Amino acid sequence: MINNEYYVKLNQDAQEHYQFYKQQAEALVDRREYTTSKRYDISPYWYARQGEIPGDISDEETDTYYEFDEEGRIRILACDDLIDGYTYVTYADGVITTRTYVDGELDSVKEYLTQDGLVCRSVEYFTRFNKLEYEDYIYEGNRLVEVYQPQYENNDYFVHLLRTYFEYDEQGVLLRVLDGTQGMIYVLMSSEEVFVLRESVKKGLILALKEIVGALCEKQSNKTYCFLSIYLHDEVHTVYSPIFHPGWQEVREEQIEEKDEGEDYYYRIWSSGEHPVNDQQELMDHDLIQKLRTLIMYWRSIGDWWEEGMSLWKEVAYDLNETMNWSAYSGLTENFVVFVEWEAMDVMNGDLQESIPSAKLEVLQSEGIAPRI
Repeated sequence: MINNEYYVKLNQDAQEHYQFYKQQAEALVDRREYTTSKRYDISPYWYARQGEIPGDISDEETDTYYEFDEEGRIRILACDDLIDGYTYVTYADGVITTRTYVDGELDSVKEYLTQDGLVCRSVEYFTRFNKLEYEDYIYEGNRLVEVYQPQYENNDYFVHLLRTYFEYDEQGVLLRVLDGTQGMIYVLMSSEEVFVLRESVKKGLILALKEIVGALCEKQSNKTYCFLSIYLHDEVHTVYSPIFHPGWQEVREEQIEEKDEGEDYYYRIWSSGEHPVNDQQELMDHDLIQKLRTLIMYWRSIGDWWEEGMSLWKEVAYDLNETMNWSAYSGLTENFVVFVEWEAMDVMNGDLQESIPSAKLEVLQSEGIAPRI
């Protein structure tokens, strides 16, 4: 059981003795290391769990830096998690304690309990929220196999955070990190494995989009659709499970009639947000979603998830528009297309071209629906 009273007192002590812990850490500093962003964390496999990439060591001064004692232990962490936040670290038998301050005001106190050199539990008290959060680290030998966060017990909304699982190869290299629902958080793959999985996922997405368009046409809603937007937001889950937003022809006709009423005509023509949400669709194939998620999580681990995910979806849209005869589908306009949309999409600078083949784009341009670049 966690002793709440103990951590309340630990928190009060940190608030009252800010200068003491600051000066104590500074007195033990032997060297400073500047980094481009957050680079170190005491929690095991913190970066794999968070889907972040450690910052690089910088030859120039930066806002983020770390200071070490003569034994190579971190004593001060500057601005690695919080703007103007400074963390001071103390070490004792079986426990590492961090005290984080922002502009001199205590933000949190955290203890890492260790055994045989391994972190077995962390407990953090957040001053602002007056609450505790803690994690238990479970090992097989010296390998971390599970992280357990008891505060999420019996809460279905956070079931993915309750447990985290770690898988290794025979040499002990971390291969995969899975959340509490067995969803992929981190994966290590060879370039060949990535290529094969990408090709498989691409074929699956093309088939899935065909089925989604077919299902729209079978709804017999008396609506005619002029496009299907694959809307990607700049969050990871929206790239492996995006919203497919159909455009209504009747809305587009109204927009065409109002062409002279604003300079944002082409933006409005291609904005799914201008259309009703009644017929929005999502991927339903769970296996396909998990394969796509694996790809996205791999790309996230190397820093390219947005660019690579965007590129994949644009290829899917392009291939559909190039190979499909949409006129065979009832309920679609003759110039119906599928395209990738995102918040910063700039139609006037050619962002449609990677989703729509030039022949179909020329037809849309000739009808005044797409701009000539």
